[in-house]
Amino acid sequence: MRKARATVLIVAALAVAGAGTVLAAPRAGSAALSRERLTNGLEVVVAENDAVPLATVCVVFRGGAAAQKPETAGLFHLYEHMLFDGNEKYPTQADFTAAINRLGSPGWNGATGREFIEYYLTVPADKLAEGVEFWSWAVRKPVFEAGKLEREKRVVISEIRGYHVDPDHVADEGLESRIFADYPERKNIDGPEETVQGATIAQLEEIRAGYYIPRNMALIVGGDVKAAEVFALARKFFGDWTGGPAPVIGRPPQGKFPQGIRLVYPDDQYYQGIAQSEIRWRGPDAALQPADTYAADVLSFLLSSPAGRFKSELMKSGLGLYDPEYIGFGSPLTRDGGEFRFSAILRVDPADGGVSVLGRNEALRKFVDAQLTRIAADPSAYFGAEALGKAVEKIIDRNLISAEVASSYVTSTLAFWWAVADPGRILGYEANYRRIGWADVAGVAKRYLEGAPSATLLRIREDAYRSDVRSAQDEAELGYAELRKDNAFWWQWKGATK
Repeated sequence: MRKARATVLIVAALAVAGAGTVLAAPRAGSAALSRERLTNGLEVVVAENDAVPLATVCVVFRGGAAAQKPETAGLFHLYEHMLFDGNEKYPTQADFTAAINRLGSPGWNGATGREFIEYYLTVPADKLAEGVEFWSWAVRKPVFEAGKLEREKRVVISEIRGYHVDPDHVADEGLESRIFADYPERKNIDGPEETVQGATIAQLEEIRAGYYIPRNMALIVGGDVKAAEVFALARKFFGDWTGGPAPVIGRPPQGKFPQGIRLVYPDDQYYQGIAQSEIRWRGPDAALQPADTYAADVLSFLLSSPAGRFKSELMKSGLGLYDPEYIGFGSPLTRDGGEFRFSAILRVDPADGGVSVLGRNEALRKFVDAQLTRIAADPSAYFGAEALGKAVEKIIDRNLISAEVASSYVTSTLAFWWAVADPGRILGYEANYRRIGWADVAGVAKRYLEGAPSATLLRIREDAYRSDVRSAQDEAELGYAELRKDNAFWWQWKGATK
């Protein structure tokens, strides 16, 4: 059941309010959130939704990749696995799983992300107390044993090997590790096999003492529950828990993108007849520029409109783009290391007018930059005055839709919000989006996109790339470097030529 999960691309973040505060729902008919902070610093968030007689209980910690150092890369993921191997009440993995079965859980799991670690299970609503108690034993009283550690090392290393031969993972990590070259270990939950193989129980205890503490945790419960009951259970099972101060995560912050990152990935498993172009720019961080993340969201939404001007201009560019449905633009919300991301599919056609696919990728990058400059100058004229209001309404509605299913709202939305975002986002979620004007959109475009360093990656089927006699020459002339499985990951090149 266990899995590692990359950060979900969500538009909003959880607010931190005073004890017992009810966070007003943005519209009538949507569930209100309630929040209480225990005296030990632990946050409790409740989303009441009585649509079905179930309750989802989630414990979430800030950490994951964002808290890694080169010498600890992969250990937060390993710790997550170890938590399922037993604790003082349920000593073995079999005992742990049997307890979940007795609770009648239809679904449970754990996940390590870039900026959080979470554990959750869904139970019948009348088993809420047992569900909260279950996780209190797991996170407060884990038992680490040498034999279990060696077994979980093998499991995690097997997963890492899977990541490292997965072409999607190679492409993403190869680009991200270079654009965040100062701290690339903070952008991916895996690491070199030898780091995981050499992990010790003492290192796990350091993670426990530094990160698995009340001031770095939230208990998030959603479903057919009442806030007062959840708060009482939190105090009962977590109220006497002590720990140190909340850890500092993501500092120093990731820097600006280096100039001239140009990569080509000849991938022998990629599709025939097409190539994927990706362009990225440094974006706002939720921890440092929270206000900019709202405007970035709106701008990304406008650029992603299926019938919008941006996609229309690209399709008319003559650059051989495949289809507007395969043009994307986004600004994933993240606490540290924010980005803007553009992607498109190019046709690989022998009758290309003498311009190689690398040449067309460079032309595409320049074309996109020119469009962004026009947007920064006057986004209202570019998109149309009415487009802003429509985008804001759709963003708000998208958040309302995410709250309809309590289990996914708790595990994929609220847990993520709490871990990565500024305190105050959900409390004024709708109001914060409604106050975004064209000047805010223009400001974000000017500060982060207009004339800013960009990084690009072209992914193409290897035989198509090798068969084009222009490839090697264009690599050198256009400043591209080849990405491979043996140089994609930061530990393969850090300290050497990138």
